[in-house]
Amino acid sequence: MKIINPFYAALMVVGLVFALTTCAYTVMTSRKLDPLLADEPGLTQVMEHHGVKILGGELAILAVLTFAAIGTDDFWTRRHEAAKRSSGN
Repeated sequence: MKIINPFYAALMVVGLVFALTTCAYTVMTSRKLDPLLADEPGLTQVMEHHGVKILGGELAILAVLTFAAIGTDDFWTRRHEAAKRSSGN
């Protein structure tokens, strides 16, 4: 069985959250164009007040996880090869 780099799994989760947040921010931006929907409570207000900070934080986490995944890829590859050799496959 191939050993999977756990940073790739974390990247998938954070990437999905980032994509959803980006969609929410885009919806908020388009809804702000309609004056009747401009003061709508809930997610729209959260994204209006904190959207840029949330997106920036998620982008920073994505950057750290990307560097961690790339930096540890050799470690996980060597670990997989060692496990393969010890099991005799």
